[in-house]
Amino acid sequence: MSDVSAPSKRQQFVWVKDKAGNEFVCPVDVLKKPSEMRPEELKDCVDDATKPQPYAGG
Repeated sequence: MSDVSAPSKRQQFVWVKDKAGNEFVCPVDVLKKPSEMRPEELKDCVDDATKPQPYAGG
């Protein structure tokens, strides 16, 4: 019997650090130079410095 709740495709994410030292987690398929990104593409990136990290003591 197959598992109907299993995802059909697994999305990969990468950690990215900018020149100021800020770290981001982004889907691999949107990874490109920041200067080439459109605002609608930037919405898929997360600035981990602005998000609470309850399990990391934040």
